Amino acid sequence: MDKKNETEREYQGVRDEIRQQHLKMKEMSLKGKITYFLDYYKFHTIIVIIAIAVIAGFVHDIVSSKDYCFNAMMLNVGSNQISSTGLSDSFSDYADFDTEKYQCYIDTSSTFSLHASSQFDMVTSQKIFAMRETGELDCFVIDSEVFNHYAISELFTDMQSCFTPEELDKYKDYLYYIDYAEVEKASEAVDNKELYESSQNASVLTFDELIQEAERHRHPEEMEQPVLVGIFISDSPFIKETNAYPEAIPVFGIVNTSQRIDTCKKYLDYLFDESVDFSQLVGQGFY
Repeated sequence: MDKKNETEREYQGVRDEIRQQHLKMKEMSLKGKITYFLDYYKFHTIIVIIAIAVIAGFVHDIVSSKDYCFNAMMLNVGSNQISSTGLSDSFSDYADFDTEKYQCYIDTSSTFSLHASSQFDMVTSQKIFAMRETGELDCFVIDSEVFNHYAISELFTDMQSCFTPEELDKYKDYLYYIDYAEVEKASEAVDNKELYESSQNASVLTFDELIQEAERHRHPEEMEQPVLVGIFISDSPFIKETNAYPEAIPVFGIVNTSQRIDTCKKYLDYLFDESVDFSQLVGQGFY
């Protein structure tokens, strides 16, 4: 009973204090009320405002988020800054996307090296495979050496399964093959992390060696099980006008979980389209 009475007395005391504070405020001027409010409730108010802002931002993101109509990456673009926004907008206009309803995004800021030990490289690789698993990534462009790394990890689709012979004929001088026998050897690795770590021991190739490495992918007749997985784009108007990949041999590939194959094919057409002014994309920054 004593404890109960003590609790009731404490409650009564708090209630009386609140009543007194209310009486004080009635007698205060407007300036006094504002001062009193800021003294006692300033931090509470700030916390509430921040909470409302966070919730409003979260709700806005959910309401305003758009489904992707295309999502691609251009890894290791080079020293010339090609804006993701500029490239995405340019291709959106070319493909006549409804950007009020859908989002087109082409990432030009990400990098990946086979010869670095940076955690950023590992994060990039994990991001790529995660997006592949969820079907979010449609296609990307990367230099031949790294392209081969991902190709033997079975990231890309067989282009003969999604292009007609007539469509491929336009690119007959630019076809990129891998030997599926190499894929089978790579599958003996425990996982992609092991594949990544083993690549760190490889020596950095000179440009002449990079050319030789790329050249071997042009000769399916020399392979045990040739599979067409990419298109060389070194001679495309996009590369020539932007000077992207200045010390590399870039290759285009379609991710094997993409559900937007036709859009990927249109993007390849875009990169080779001589009527597009690609020079306007240079020097805009990466974002």
